[in-house]
Amino acid sequence: MLPVITGGHSAYQDTFVSEFLKYYPDPFTLSKDTWDVITTFWYLDLSQTDTIMQERYSKLGPEPRLPSLMLRSYLLSLKLKVTSITAWVSLLKTCPLYAILSGFPVGDTPGIGTFYDFFSRLWISDSNNLSP
Repeated sequence: MLPVITGGHSAYQDTFVSEFLKYYPDPFTLSKDTWDVITTFWYLDLSQTDTIMQERYSKLGPEPRLPSLMLRSYLLSLKLKVTSITAWVSLLKTCPLYAILSGFPVGDTPGIGTFYDFFSRLWISDSNNLSP
């Protein structure tokens, strides 16, 4: 099934605010470094990713995660220097802030296979980008 695009970046920001305040009612307890990451991802508008990648998804099957959220989550993992997808998926499940920053509902985060499916859709080339 094609990704259902609803609301773009403003929808991400609205969801972020409501979820963030639910899990972090006293946001002043977070460190300055954490706020720097939050600010960076607050302004990172990846909504065009959904439109650009829509043709990479089948019209059949279950509804996929939004490509913009998958990309945002992967970029967040790289920002936090977590290069293992297995470790990142575990952190998404155990740290509500990472799920919220990615745009996923807490408790409903993608698994390892979902990330690898996304990567295969993201890489359009026939070459697998491996070099000797």
